[in-house]
Amino acid sequence: MNQDNQDKRKGGRPKKSSITRKDKTIAVCFSEPEFYAIRHRAAKANLPLSVYCHDAILNGEIKEPLKKEELDTLRNLSNMGNNLNQLVKTSKFLSVKRLENMAVPLLESIQNIINKLSDDWKNSKRTKL
Repeated sequence: MNQDNQDKRKGGRPKKSSITRKDKTIAVCFSEPEFYAIRHRAAKANLPLSVYCHDAILNGEIKEPLKKEELDTLRNLSNMGNNLNQLVKTSKFLSVKRLENMAVPLLESIQNIINKLSDDWKNSKRTKL
């Protein structure tokens, strides 16, 4: 009977090791204005309050997410890359001059977007929260 119980394996998710398990808590008290300021920063970073505090404590640096304009620019860049890819695929059917007329403006606009984004990110215009 005892042997039968040992042969049966327990189902469910395996237990996490003590290294990866998050079971320790730290109690931190804030005044009401401090609490609202932290909650506002977490909402601005689009993170839950506990994740925001966890990252702030461990990393000591939290930056705001990409702005809507930057995301739109990246999306446009992706679309232009897709257009360029389609041009390359159909290039065997186009004349060289027609391909050049279609590709050069597209390449220039892609280069402008890359330069703009690299300047913005090099100068770290994203603010700390």
